[in-house]
Amino acid sequence: MDTEGKRMKLSTARVVLALEMKLLSRNKVLVALFGIMLLMLLSALWIGNSMYRKQQQTIGKIRTHEAEMLDSLKTRIRRIEANQMVHPGFIWDDPTFAYNVARNEGPKFAVKQPSVLQALTVGQSDIQPFYYKVYINKKQYLTYEGEIDNSLLQFIGNFDFAFVVIYLFPLLIIVFTYNVLSSEKEQGTWVLLKTSNQSLANLIRLRVSIRYLLFTGLFWLLVIPIMVVLLGSSFLVTPQWWWTFTLVSMYFGFWFSLSFLVNSFSLSSTVNAMVLIFLWLFTGILIPNLLQIGLTQAYPIPSRISLTTEERKAVNSYFEKDGQELTREVFSSPRTLIRQASIVTPGMVYGYGVIVYKSQEIKDAAAEVAEQKLLGQIEKQQAAIRASQLISPALMMQEELSALSGTHWYQFNAFSREVDAFRKRTQQFYYPKMAHESTYRTFSVDDAGAIPAFSPKEYKDYSWSNIWVSFLSYVTLIGTLGWIGYRKLLNAQR
Repeated sequence: MDTEGKRMKLSTARVVLALEMKLLSRNKVLVALFGIMLLMLLSALWIGNSMYRKQQQTIGKIRTHEAEMLDSLKTRIRRIEANQMVHPGFIWDDPTFAYNVARNEGPKFAVKQPSVLQALTVGQSDIQPFYYKVYINKKQYLTYEGEIDNSLLQFIGNFDFAFVVIYLFPLLIIVFTYNVLSSEKEQGTWVLLKTSNQSLANLIRLRVSIRYLLFTGLFWLLVIPIMVVLLGSSFLVTPQWWWTFTLVSMYFGFWFSLSFLVNSFSLSSTVNAMVLIFLWLFTGILIPNLLQIGLTQAYPIPSRISLTTEERKAVNSYFEKDGQELTREVFSSPRTLIRQASIVTPGMVYGYGVIVYKSQEIKDAAAEVAEQKLLGQIEKQQAAIRASQLISPALMMQEELSALSGTHWYQFNAFSREVDAFRKRTQQFYYPKMAHESTYRTFSVDDAGAIPAFSPKEYKDYSWSNIWVSFLSYVTLIGTLGWIGYRKLLNAQR
């Protein structure tokens, strides 16, 4: 009996599949679906790939620039050493002074290497800096201080893979499934279905399942070849890719299950479409925006002006007491006194170097406190978003895709913290040379080669993202919606 039952189910599935393919082909649904999918995916993946390639090109230019600056620094030092330590130019450009090198050719770049999957999800990569130029007194993000964009062209946002998958493809799924049952009632075949030897619930579930497999299969049939052409095939062996594949497929499954549930209420096609569109707006647009407003009110982020003010107050407070004594001590030496306004002596360069590094230690301590306030509020916002993901599958998918692509705020924050640590290493390299009169003008070619360098990496760890929770959440949602819809259809046939 079990074997016979399996044969019957398989035979029914084949018949329904043939009828579905015939229906969808006759109505040109598959052709239209293929065309829309292809246009959206080509556009989204090309845009994401363009931004990924642009970052790679920028990083290549940074490496070339650093190599040129190091070669120039070594050449200038050798020239001065060969000229009995006489520098013919402006004293503030003399590269044998440690303080001058720290200000001029010495600063290195810290780079966040983009992951290949960043082409799928722009995430925070267009907001957060992916490289800094690290000085002893600051980390300068030239992305915003040196690269100018036309603000009138910024109103469109990022039409990337994540945006297409999360916000546009659910609309295609709605169009693809909203009338799976209602069309039978409107065409007069409802009675035939109810009198069939197969249950209505099984037939509709089978039709929705076939459409899910067609939709998802066609989607990946388009995505994978396009990505291989644009990005190569290396991403196919990464766990990030297979998690992306799984979660996106399950996200589609959620929308098909939701459509199955709405169909089970036996409403008209128009009402089905309106209900599904409302659910799309509610879960994908309304909830994320309400969360954004609510969390901004609950955990307000301090303004950049307030952070700068705190740093300035700390430095001013320092110079009102200890800083004044240091200044008198440094500039009371005959070697550092200003004899003429137009003359800068080597002793003065040393004195300014000492003042800079002493005051910078105070400023860094104040900046660390201010930044912790900022990051603390952002971390509370992120924790609240993760806790609220179940009420918005779109938000949950956005979080996970950005984490898997290496473009989440958490990963950029990890990069920023390592840049801070790198700046401290840079300070520890320069400060001893700047702090003593015996070493302030002894910067050599060997010192130039020993300047600390930042090791770029992708920052693609996602262990913090609770990805298994998201996976189980989708399984639970799909199973629950499918079970409720199935039970309602069973009752409808009685």
